[in-house]
Amino acid sequence: MANDTNPTDWGWKEGSHQFIPIMTEKNAAPDELLHVIHCNCSAGCKCSRCSCRHYGLPCTAACGPCQTENCDNPNNTQEIDIKEEEEDDEDTDNLTS
Repeated sequence: MANDTNPTDWGWKEGSHQFIPIMTEKNAAPDELLHVIHCNCSAGCKCSRCSCRHYGLPCTAACGPCQTENCDNPNNTQEIDIKEEEEDDEDTDNLTS
């Protein structure tokens, strides 16, 4: 049984009388996924070791034990402020309608 498959067509290169795999130039995952920041704090995100707090981001449900409950990350208040502003805008729209 003859094998007509050329290894260089399938991700291999020939070097020093042997085939060597060609490493990919692509990332292991999309950039959006590689840049997702989440912490794994169990002490309430009180210090700058919390990666969310360090980068000025609120903690999310993707975070470890804190999961925004009992979390002292000051950036969590930004999410609440945005919701309050949206509710204020809706109340204003209802008054003008």
